[in-house]
Amino acid sequence: MCCVRESVLEPPWTIPDVNIRYQTFALCDGQRGLIGCENGTKIQILSAIYGRTDENVCPTGKIKTRTCRSKMSEIKTKWNCNGYRMCHLHAADQYFGDPCPNNSKYLEVKYRCIKDPNNNSKGTQYAPSQTISKSRNFYQFRGRESTPTLKKILFNHGNAYNQHTGVFTAPSDGLYVFTWSSVVAPKKLFDSEILVNGQRNGLGNCNNVLSQGYENCSNTVPLLLKVGDKVNIRTTSADYLHGIWTSFKGWKV
Repeated sequence: MCCVRESVLEPPWTIPDVNIRYQTFALCDGQRGLIGCENGTKIQILSAIYGRTDENVCPTGKIKTRTCRSKMSEIKTKWNCNGYRMCHLHAADQYFGDPCPNNSKYLEVKYRCIKDPNNNSKGTQYAPSQTISKSRNFYQFRGRESTPTLKKILFNHGNAYNQHTGVFTAPSDGLYVFTWSSVVAPKKLFDSEILVNGQRNGLGNCNNVLSQGYENCSNTVPLLLKVGDKVNIRTTSADYLHGIWTSFKGWKV
């Protein structure tokens, strides 16, 4: 981790039920980290930059330019973190793209904690689904990559989601939003990724190995899809998934 610093918003910020103190959190290239808020408050991302705009942040490695940033860094970080009490972050090209090849990069996030954020859903719900297993309430994995399939479908407009393969096929071009949540038991983990046509477009970390209680994790990723593109969730490192509170949802904006 490179640095965490706390600041205060300058006047005339007078927003009710908002903690006006904010923090700036930075991860160097390849690092993972976690931001969080106290109980009763949720994360609000103010800005996010993945790239290089400051030579003093994560100063190691090759620095050929200080004017590069990923165009998707802020929108992906907001979709992933806004409205949650905790959020896992990963400073990596495979998640944000590579805005400046062969250049040392970092992820810098400015956020604050707010009360009762407005989390109204946007767009039209397109293909939400939820996993509920009647025969058993959990799934066990043996370390290999696999795609969890949903046992119960709550809504599947146009049959875009294949219940047997766990793959969603885009019926039209456009911007889609996908979210998946997972619950793992004590001392278990369910790390996953979201794929588009077999290529990683996001990561989900749900590592509960050191905990004595159950853990709930959630991730949201916006994707620009073309008709026929295939989207699915795949495990990267997993040994357990609790079925009842686990879901995979998606909609077109």
